[in-house]
Amino acid sequence: MSGEVDLDLKLFLDRLATLSREHDFPSYFELVATSARDMLEGDGAAFILAQEDQQHYLFFHGLPEQYKAYGKYSFPLEHGISGAAISRNAPVFTADYPNSTWAIKEFVELGLQGSLAIPVHGRDFWPIGTLVVSWFGHCTHHPDSLQLQAACVLADMLGMAWHRMELANHLDQMASTDSLTGVYNRYRLTDRIRESCAKASRRNRLLAVVMLDIDGFKDVNDSLGHLAGDRLLREVVSRLRDILGSGDVIVRYAGDEFVLLLGDIQCSAHLDQVLLRVKQALNLRIRVDGREAQVSTSVGATLYPLDPGEPELLIQHADLALYRAKSMGGNSICHHDVEIDNQTQYRQFIRGEFPRALEKSELLLYWQPIVSLQNGECVGAEALLRWQHPEKGLLLPGDFLDVLENSPFILETGRWVLHSACSQGEIWRQAGFNLDLHINLSAREIERHQFCQEIRNVLDQHPDLPAYSICIEIVERTALRDIGKTRQLIADCRDIGVHFALDDFGTGPAALQYLLELDCDQVKIDRSFVIPMMESVRHRKMVLAIIEMSHALGVRATAEGIETLDALNCLREMGLDRGQGFVLGRPMPAHEFGHFLAAQGKHPLHPSRNCPSGLAASPPMADGPCS
Repeated sequence: MSGEVDLDLKLFLDRLATLSREHDFPSYFELVATSARDMLEGDGAAFILAQEDQQHYLFFHGLPEQYKAYGKYSFPLEHGISGAAISRNAPVFTADYPNSTWAIKEFVELGLQGSLAIPVHGRDFWPIGTLVVSWFGHCTHHPDSLQLQAACVLADMLGMAWHRMELANHLDQMASTDSLTGVYNRYRLTDRIRESCAKASRRNRLLAVVMLDIDGFKDVNDSLGHLAGDRLLREVVSRLRDILGSGDVIVRYAGDEFVLLLGDIQCSAHLDQVLLRVKQALNLRIRVDGREAQVSTSVGATLYPLDPGEPELLIQHADLALYRAKSMGGNSICHHDVEIDNQTQYRQFIRGEFPRALEKSELLLYWQPIVSLQNGECVGAEALLRWQHPEKGLLLPGDFLDVLENSPFILETGRWVLHSACSQGEIWRQAGFNLDLHINLSAREIERHQFCQEIRNVLDQHPDLPAYSICIEIVERTALRDIGKTRQLIADCRDIGVHFALDDFGTGPAALQYLLELDCDQVKIDRSFVIPMMESVRHRKMVLAIIEMSHALGVRATAEGIETLDALNCLREMGLDRGQGFVLGRPMPAHEFGHFLAAQGKHPLHPSRNCPSGLAASPPMADGPCS
């Protein structure tokens, strides 16, 4: 007998060791239930949880198939043998369950013959439920004191495992809940998206992954204080809860950004209706101490599985759509569009690369010749920005200039262009090449009051470069953004001898009026007029009219986009002063431009006459330094 107890004890200790290595609660219960059933020679076991005034069946092991129907069965706290064990805080056993005072009709009908209920204790040693071992055949075995003691140990270990699981769940909830608003934070967001995708697929529905941003939130914080900002965020969540369904998920992603997972979307039109309600609900006004602030919301969305990406990609696509909505001025809704969002992503990539480009000297200047159509000589060069990107190779302005002009780096880049161009211009002057340097000016530089002083500083650093050799090009649309500032800038720079050209002439509104107001020395006829003119009489007449108007005002005319000899000859016959285009010379690095200048000195271009329709103008203005 003694040896038999030792053998059982060894088996029991082995199972305790196995339990100490298990952390998943359902698996833990299976091990406890198996150990209790085998030790007590029972047929099965269950874990019944006590919550408030009810008992709930949670887990079964080895019980008849019919018991599965009671998987969510609840009954009053004081009922049944488990209720007796909880109230007594001690094990309760009966070998004749049907005739006991604790019998419950439903379990008698299932054939329950014997039952042992053992309290499962929580951290304060008060029962949180019971471990119940059941017999469905004739119960002849009565647990002895050692078996009861071992069963109580198993029940207490089950209680510790339950407490550990609840603590882990509580910590997980704390880690995944935004303390300010009470909704989820971004922790485990990808898991929530994956779960929502699976749920939507099972229901044959679409899942909308939505990102929204509160327009004007920073102004609320700055003008009304952070407490007002916190109140606004709580109001946003409250309104979202009123609008969205119970199965939808709200996540505070960062600051004033939220992610919504809308899992019951039928089609794109349905999503539009939901998002419109969201946008309208979040167009609100907040008042603090008599001061008010108005906010709205920008929304970006993508639909799974129409957008079949992984959770991270769905978030990225919704974020790109949100970026577009914000760039439209806010209070807008945008959906994921592959082509548009690829462009947006590229713009964001380029913007992020600018700091390194400036730091690592990846920016370059290429130079395109400007040729006199009177004698075929190169009389000027336009500085054109290039970017030698370490991964994407040589980038042209069309690849990055639009992004650059809307970034904080445009001023620093503009200064670099001005200094680099003037430095190169001085080198050419010292080599005997007296060129007009054409340098483009951005809108942000026009708005910067220090630009004229910057030119003075550059000229001081390059004494061999005369001011009259610098010609600043202003795009017509840029000049019109603030005509007063542009006019003052031109006047200030002309006082020190710098000249100006109105670039892309003819593409903006009221071109003639602003040419008179701005007092520029030159106009550059836009390529959109020049390229088609050999096939279009209307375009030729337009170009001729611009040339004649310029000469009448004493302004030099330069045409861009001259790509064929026929066009070159036609423009010369019209009386054009200067030309620029691939037929005259492509943009090239400074060292190649030096070779080009040397070759031009020996063989200047002398185009022949070949203009259709007999269009011709009065002789061009005398060429030479801008004056």
